[in-house]
Amino acid sequence: MVGRARPSRRPSGRINQRDVKRKAVPEIRSYPGRSMFRDLRAYRSPPIRRKEIVELVEQAYKYRREDFPPLPVKLNHITLYINFLDDVVEVANLLDMTAVEELADLALDAKELDIRQVRLLEDPTVSDDPGQPMEYQYLEDVNRLVVRLPKRMRPGQRFGIRTVTLCIPSDHILEGIYKDSTPPGAPQQFMSQCQQWGFQRIAPILDDCRAKCTMTTTIEADASYGRMISNGNISADLNPDGNPVPKPDDPFRQIIRYENSIPMPPYLFLVCVGTWDTLTDFVTFDTGRTVRLEYLVPPGRIDDVRIPMAILKDAVLWVKKTQDYEYPADTYRTICMNKSNFGGMENMGNTTIVTDSALVDEHTLDQTLLYVHAVIVHEFEHNQCGSETTMETPFDVWLNEAYTVDVERQYMADMFDPAFIRLNQVDAIRSPLLGPLAIEDGGRAGRIVREGFNDPDELIDGVTYVKAAEVIGMLRLIIGADKFDAGKTLYFSRYKYSNADTEQFFACFEEVSGRDLSRFKQGWLYTRGYPKVAATTRYDAEAGRYLIDFSQDFGNAPAPFHLPIQLALVAKDGTVVPGSEQVFEFDQEKATLSIWVGDEEPAFASINRDYSFYGTFALHGVSPQSLALQARRDTNPFNRVEAMRQLTDIQRVGLMHDPGEEIDPDWLSLYRTILEDRDLPPGLQAFCLRIDEQPLDRDYIGWYREMVAARELLMAAVNRSFRDLLVSRFHDLDTYRPRQSPREGIEDRIPKNVLLELIAIDDTPESHRLILDHHRAATSATDRVASLIALNRSSASERRRILEDTYAAWHGHLSAYANYLRVVSAGTRDDVFDMIEAEKRRATFDIRNPTWSRALLLPMAVNNKMVWTEQGIGWVADTVIELSSINGYVASRLLNTFQLVRLLKDDLRALVTKALERIVREVPATVSPTVHGQAKAYLGAA
Repeated sequence: MVGRARPSRRPSGRINQRDVKRKAVPEIRSYPGRSMFRDLRAYRSPPIRRKEIVELVEQAYKYRREDFPPLPVKLNHITLYINFLDDVVEVANLLDMTAVEELADLALDAKELDIRQVRLLEDPTVSDDPGQPMEYQYLEDVNRLVVRLPKRMRPGQRFGIRTVTLCIPSDHILEGIYKDSTPPGAPQQFMSQCQQWGFQRIAPILDDCRAKCTMTTTIEADASYGRMISNGNISADLNPDGNPVPKPDDPFRQIIRYENSIPMPPYLFLVCVGTWDTLTDFVTFDTGRTVRLEYLVPPGRIDDVRIPMAILKDAVLWVKKTQDYEYPADTYRTICMNKSNFGGMENMGNTTIVTDSALVDEHTLDQTLLYVHAVIVHEFEHNQCGSETTMETPFDVWLNEAYTVDVERQYMADMFDPAFIRLNQVDAIRSPLLGPLAIEDGGRAGRIVREGFNDPDELIDGVTYVKAAEVIGMLRLIIGADKFDAGKTLYFSRYKYSNADTEQFFACFEEVSGRDLSRFKQGWLYTRGYPKVAATTRYDAEAGRYLIDFSQDFGNAPAPFHLPIQLALVAKDGTVVPGSEQVFEFDQEKATLSIWVGDEEPAFASINRDYSFYGTFALHGVSPQSLALQARRDTNPFNRVEAMRQLTDIQRVGLMHDPGEEIDPDWLSLYRTILEDRDLPPGLQAFCLRIDEQPLDRDYIGWYREMVAARELLMAAVNRSFRDLLVSRFHDLDTYRPRQSPREGIEDRIPKNVLLELIAIDDTPESHRLILDHHRAATSATDRVASLIALNRSSASERRRILEDTYAAWHGHLSAYANYLRVVSAGTRDDVFDMIEAEKRRATFDIRNPTWSRALLLPMAVNNKMVWTEQGIGWVADTVIELSSINGYVASRLLNTFQLVRLLKDDLRALVTKALERIVREVPATVSPTVHGQAKAYLGAA
């Protein structure tokens, strides 16, 4: 994954001579306090006071690929001494580098640092060389430390620059070193986040993916800290038993050193000090090597990490078996953090995961448990794809993430029902808030390899993580699994310990497959939009052939997309017609596939099985009777659900046009058949029965109010027709029995809570009693939260009292409190906005904690019943403005609510346009470039 913002457009290393006036550098006194450099004189430039601030020309993007030319130096090694001194951190940083070109000056990235010393070392390998002071200028407005070399460096010449700087950790700017939540009675906990450009908040650096080098990091801190962590192996010389040692001249301080012999880019650097309990285990590979595994968890939470540790052990061996990757270091750690914009972050040997998703206990939701499995294998795989083989620039971030997501998906399909997992993945593709289809429908983004960006946070979205992962899957379908495996093996061997870009990645797959993939690559990586594929079918009895006519609407793309369509023909008895199962490559505007079937016409064609290509598919001319048969008989579980969804979509769209339209009795009859089918796997049954708000037909995705009304009408019709059966099936699913593990019963809880929604839609006293009985009997977090959401959407008189009791019981537990906040924001009663504001005023709520701000605020973005009102639109604007100066990342996610402004009905579009104009005015680019640029882009689309 990628993180925070790069402050200046000018590439690291090079400077514009006109921007810099050099002057003599006066001496200043060193920082007072417990400093390892108290006996040295520090040098700094006086503050720069410019008469005019250089402003970038207003344009669509601040950064383009040409802003990332080759680096002027090659970093060989970084030696860090990081000294934690209460509220300030002092960092001595020696950059050992070799000139690639002739140099008179060098520009280093440095953001919000107090520069204490800059010295040149002609031979950086001489450890006791104090170096000579250098002239420099700190251009704080562009976050550049420009140093003048006393003599020109020739290509191939090795030299070093040593800096001593101070940084002040923030409690809400979650990059560089920052203050994390601290356990009671413990010293201040410090965490770091360096992706994408966070290292420059710690020390001057060439903050670039290509600045890969080995590192030695020494950490000094108060002796009361339990753990001090960084990348690499613990020094056997300084710390022979693996623990910090007392500082020789100060027994109240301690020191530990890490030696990282694997070249690493700055964005993967980690340093943290704090108080954790540690669960330790080991894993042994088939080669005989043993690796130590550590989980660092909040004090007293060891038991809650035993399940994640078991998942980690399994994932490490699974990756070795299936991906042929053996982790090379001595120890792999997973470290709990409370504050982060991201669920997990790979830091080469040290994965940080938010505590809410790192531990598994009685408050862990089923979706969170699935995420725990996914994030563990995802972040571990990043040691190969990301750490050892690294993206060339942020424009290639999809390489790091898409391949890793693909590995994660393979693991999840092995651990759980593959059909269930795939259905969840397609839900993510179609997600109305963060899904890539919605992002592309908004008209603002969609290219995987971006034309440009204003802030790296913009790259952390559904396009990079979801659409790009689909491209990896499509590539495998097109060239075949064996060729795909050969291509990825070549890629990781050819670019091990170095960088690679998109073209180099694809060259490996072209080489092993012998195929030209330029059309595939151009369409999927460099084009915004997605294909809309349609098909019609016909049977030629005389020829004994079944014909499928395909057409492709490729929008504004320069040519049709090259895509794989998995399909099969299904006979009347529900079996696949022999020889019909295949992957059809479709790269034209129109094409016809002819399949010999003999004398008997197939019952139906099962096309786009398992959602084999990214985009939309519609089978024209198909009868409801044929779809109903497919929903009952298709051998592909995904397409069974898709057939039922298509039938539901027909009813939904009709009601969106005319709320008084009669619901088709045949649809209700099929619904009952599925409801009564006890042979259908529960997870699959839940997906068939779930009535979504969002239609499959994307012509209607901006009809939010009509979606809500249509869904309620459909659910009410099911309730009226089958209420007794719904209640009976609800009670048949026993989700209250004791469980051996948290994952046990997941597939029963999903349909149970779908049934709960269908029962509760009538908002009657009988339904209120069922909700409360379910809540009291619940033994899982998922059931408890589902019952509370149903209660909070009801008119039950006990609603507010029970919610207040829940707050009292849950607010002291991180995950439980987050669950409670989600319940509040999911409410659909008139008091929901007042309830949200009341929660924000509580002493227990801290809007600077991303876990809590996400839990309380983001559910409203998809609460279509409440948000698409004048009050709701105003609330989104107010909240985005408030959040932007605190956490632009969360604010940006909430702003996604308005991404389809151009598709709204006129009255809503007018309200949203005014809200966006206010956001642009009140959130300047200096406060949040992401939010400001995003709001402007939405206005442009409107």
